[in-house]
Amino acid sequence: MSGFDDYLDKLWLTIFGKGMRGLSAPDLLRRRSLDRRTVRARELREIAKVQHELQGLVEGRLKLTREGTLREAVDDELMQGVKLNSVIVSAGFDDPVESLDTGRLLRQADRDGAMRAVRRELAIRHIAILAEEECRNLPLENISRVQVDPDWMVRWRDGAQDAVSVQLKRYWARLLAGEVLKPSTYSVRTMEFMRTISRGDLEMINICARLCFDGFIYRNPGTYFSAELHLPMFEQLEELGLLRGVYGRPESWLMSSTTSEGFSTMLACSNKAIFVEGGSAEDDFRLPVYRLTRFGREVLSLCRVDADLAYMMAVANELKKKGFSIRLGDWVGDAGQGLFAERMSV
Repeated sequence: MSGFDDYLDKLWLTIFGKGMRGLSAPDLLRRRSLDRRTVRARELREIAKVQHELQGLVEGRLKLTREGTLREAVDDELMQGVKLNSVIVSAGFDDPVESLDTGRLLRQADRDGAMRAVRRELAIRHIAILAEEECRNLPLENISRVQVDPDWMVRWRDGAQDAVSVQLKRYWARLLAGEVLKPSTYSVRTMEFMRTISRGDLEMINICARLCFDGFIYRNPGTYFSAELHLPMFEQLEELGLLRGVYGRPESWLMSSTTSEGFSTMLACSNKAIFVEGGSAEDDFRLPVYRLTRFGREVLSLCRVDADLAYMMAVANELKKKGFSIRLGDWVGDAGQGLFAERMSV
């Protein structure tokens, strides 16, 4: 089997391998010569259908029969749904105190709990499909045979099952995809952070990810950083525990040569990189930076963004002022190893 097939099998066993109902097993699809993407598309349609029917129950358009099947609500049942609205069912229209019915509240709580459980199961299935696609961005030839820690998986499921937006589900999918590839890649702290993150924080982190080299953000890229936008963002990231060097003692980053014959190194930032040459391989070159914490590295590795090209140009120009020969280009790979395609000299 290919590394991709090995990975899919491990991913499926990690999520659904304990007797839990879920997606069709990848090895079953291979044995039956079924196209995985076609099957997953059908499973996504089934998920969407059930979500639509749950919404119909909430809105009163559908009714659950005693036999456990769904049917369209008739007009008098729709009216009953309106009458049961807590705003209308009260001691009187002028009385702000709701008249409570214990039996009805218990029945409602039972139904709400069942619907919440179904929504959570659907969310896990959806995220599992997204995780299969996310693994295309991973070095599958390096897949570990070590299994994901069961306690980690319990924490992951507790957080992932309550994700609603597709954007947030993708982050939970990337968390799982990276952990399945190499267990202990992501800490429990990162999962807890993802459980409490706001939409605004998520957008801020994506902006920050466009500025991150391997472990740092260049602190003085000319006049590129805005005092109104970037500085408050960096301060907030340090307060969240993702960055160091915004408050207190400034941080620096030692540039090391990757060759022994003259100084040269590659500074990769997402899909772009700066190739730096000049001076002796023995020289120490320190860059002013905001340094990512280990926690920050984990969180920002979940972002799939393109590098900020204007920022890259600003950094390249600052490095050129220090006497280096600078080339800017495209980058495919991780920070340690990849392919560089030169686009311009600065």
